[in-house]
Amino acid sequence: MEPLKFKPIFMERIWGGTALKERFGFDIPEGKKIGELWTVSDNRTAVSVIDGGEFDGKKISDVALEFAESLYGKGKKYERFPLLIKIIDAQDKLSVQVHPDDEYAYKYENGDSGKTEMWYIIDAKPGAKLVCGLKEGTTREEFIKLLEEERLEECLKEVEVKAGDVVYIPAGMVHAIGEGILICEIQQNSDLTYRVYDYNRVDEKGRKRELHVDKALDVIDFELKSDKIVPMFEEIKGGRIARAVESPYFNVEIIELAEKMEFETYDRFETLTSVEGILEVEWEEGTKVVKAGETIVIPAFVDKYKVKGKAKFLKAYVP
Repeated sequence: MEPLKFKPIFMERIWGGTALKERFGFDIPEGKKIGELWTVSDNRTAVSVIDGGEFDGKKISDVALEFAESLYGKGKKYERFPLLIKIIDAQDKLSVQVHPDDEYAYKYENGDSGKTEMWYIIDAKPGAKLVCGLKEGTTREEFIKLLEEERLEECLKEVEVKAGDVVYIPAGMVHAIGEGILICEIQQNSDLTYRVYDYNRVDEKGRKRELHVDKALDVIDFELKSDKIVPMFEEIKGGRIARAVESPYFNVEIIELAEKMEFETYDRFETLTSVEGILEVEWEEGTKVVKAGETIVIPAFVDKYKVKGKAKFLKAYVP
């Protein structure tokens, strides 16, 4: 199996903007508020289609089922490709929300997985903020009272971020993305989101978006909070690398490529998502180019590969 690239999946969102067209050059019609680009997905909501190569036009779900060992490694198998990778253009603030963990999702959401995620800040306007949990001492009772009084902002923990920062969002933690932020999000393969609060916004027809308060209250961990991670880079041959996130669901490394690097897959798949610049991926039997805003999946079958160029990308894999 060769490395796999995918056709982009665009999602219109009430809070979306035009950064995906302006920064990455995607062909998006005028007037469309595109909030999310799904660069690779094998989800109930949307499944990625392979772009080019031996599996051109096939869904990743079909290829993963038929060639599981080539993709994942010896003896490994997943019901669906386990990672979902997005680029989020938040021109307005997103709802305050929370995601369930695996146990809750399996029980109440038709056997889906839970949703733990991480954010890499590609760009942010000065003073841009994220919500990363609740203020110290916030109780369930106080949370409900503030929610009923439409004053939930008073108990939210906000963190100011800039380009290059990382935030880890475990399942059960209340969170939100503020306005003016462009993010690469790597997460468990789940689209389960329980909206708690949406600032009383309405769509073009005057309708409020659906909230999921009861389920959210079931899964919120009122002690969970996070802070931004400033990646610590180390110099390696061909550039720099920072090991940004290590979790049970995914590990993520930030790599600044200056010229050329070589990697081994260690009998696992790896994803490479370019957030800046163009990289050329070379393996024994061929090469593929990955532009900013694209993800390539390196299958376990490709045991060694090289990357060339000048770019910044995120490498993710399941530990």
